Amino acid sequence: MRVTFNRVKLVSGVTGTSVLPLADAKTWLRVDSDDEDALITALIDVSVGAVQSYIGKAMAQITDFEFYLPDFINTNLPVGPLTAISSIKYHDQGNVEKTLDASLYWFEAGNPTQPKIFFKQPLPDVYDYRAQPVTIECTVGYKASSLPHAIKHAVRLLLSQYYDQRENFIVGTIVSKELPNGIKALLSPYRNVYFV
Repeated sequence: MRVTFNRVKLVSGVTGTSVLPLADAKTWLRVDSDDEDALITALIDVSVGAVQSYIGKAMAQITDFEFYLPDFINTNLPVGPLTAISSIKYHDQGNVEKTLDASLYWFEAGNPTQPKIFFKQPLPDVYDYRAQPVTIECTVGYKASSLPHAIKHAVRLLLSQYYDQRENFIVGTIVSKELPNGIKALLSPYRNVYFV
């Protein structure tokens, strides 16, 4: 069973400066002037996008996110944390869009690592000739106040790498290994298991 979602919405739904404000980023980078504000803002967006992609979670709330299912099947969702379900719509046997009664589903609110949705029986039949006849409209992502410090710090570390090293290759240096407290080590406890 495959769950699909709008990856573009995940990337565009969160601005980097909503996670790490420009002033905080400049303090972290030890930049005093405003000359590179546009570059730093772009690098914040890239850093947030990379971390978000790695952990499979939205780093700020997106209120109109959609997942698509081939049928009503209990399933793990590929992006979290899932905080609310607005509605579940489906196309019935006549290919007419309807809304599923809220009493027929629930989700694990306390499982941020791997959000899961469950359906109760009996459920209506869905249209057989649609690839994804079920649409879950929901709210995903961390509230600004609940974003773990480790995730925010990983964004800072990645930002400083992008800012300091602007080339794809470093010539004439000794290759070093990632430190145990590196970016992946910070993010591993928060990674969406489905997303790996």
